Amino acid sequence: MVASPELDEALDRLSRTGPEFRGGLSNHGPMVAEALVRLGCADAVESWVDGYLALLDEPARPSDRITEDGWRDALGDYRRVGDWRAYFTDQLAEAPWRAVLAQWWPRLVPGMVAGATHGVIRTSQAVRGLADDEHNPQRMAELASGLAYWSARYVELPGAGPLAGEKTPAEALAALPTTAVAENGLILDQLGPLVRLPEFADGVAALRPPVAINAAFGTLTRTFADVYVHFGRNEPIGLVHAVTAPTAVRSILPHLPEVVWRPTHDALWHVGAALFAAFAQGKPRDDAPVGAPQDPAVSVANAVASGDAHAIKLAEACLREHATTGDPTYLHAASRGMYAA
Repeated sequence: MVASPELDEALDRLSRTGPEFRGGLSNHGPMVAEALVRLGCADAVESWVDGYLALLDEPARPSDRITEDGWRDALGDYRRVGDWRAYFTDQLAEAPWRAVLAQWWPRLVPGMVAGATHGVIRTSQAVRGLADDEHNPQRMAELASGLAYWSARYVELPGAGPLAGEKTPAEALAALPTTAVAENGLILDQLGPLVRLPEFADGVAALRPPVAINAAFGTLTRTFADVYVHFGRNEPIGLVHAVTAPTAVRSILPHLPEVVWRPTHDALWHVGAALFAAFAQGKPRDDAPVGAPQDPAVSVANAVASGDAHAIKLAEACLREHATTGDPTYLHAASRGMYAA
């Protein structure tokens, strides 16, 4: 996807909107536009954006300057999201985007859950779009917006620690605690009571440390695609991010310094484990699919027809991983991702 006038026009239109709307819902517009193009549905981008724009808020205006000496004071302060966008716009105008990414990725990784993972997903999708067209102004602006959202919503989940166990991902997930979570509200609010349990930190740390880090990212995406197959019908919104976040990050690993791969993997595992414990542990489990998976073209058509942002992003993530691995689990997950907006 080097040239895509449909994506660039969509990014230009969406650049005049804020990163959230309706009191904390993430703006999926740029991510969905990019996913539609990747799915071969560029002709659906304009009409989808037409309908979505009516939901969105105006962007926040800058109020104060963020500096290299004082950025920590603004980290995680959503009131400064306009300042963060101005800061990263300036940074990307002054230095190569890969240098900015290499500087800021390790700073932001501990806050992987920011915006219910939409900070890292939006940043990752912006990176892969920019990597296809290095000097594209719309895609450069989208990278600034993604990094700004991640920075402004930065928050660290309790329970992080070194991986020191012997369990496989499936074994570690099965041993996680569960607790009652609110049926409504933002994802981060629902995670709060659970991740403060001491048993949660122990469960996260019980994972066997990865040996081959590149392969470990594939294990993460496959693990949580399988979780979605078995639990996604009942908890589609909560669990979809456990698939889309590691898949988005895995797609840009070549553009990240290898020194950040391991902490990134561990942070994604931490967040995925939290989502599993909150939205899958102790919940009704669907049987494993029987027979061949649904044709990918049908999954794409259903996702686009639904108009649902999460369904479209899940289809793109799963088909991307299937194209790499050939594992039918991803196709089964994509076929279970159709739900109404």
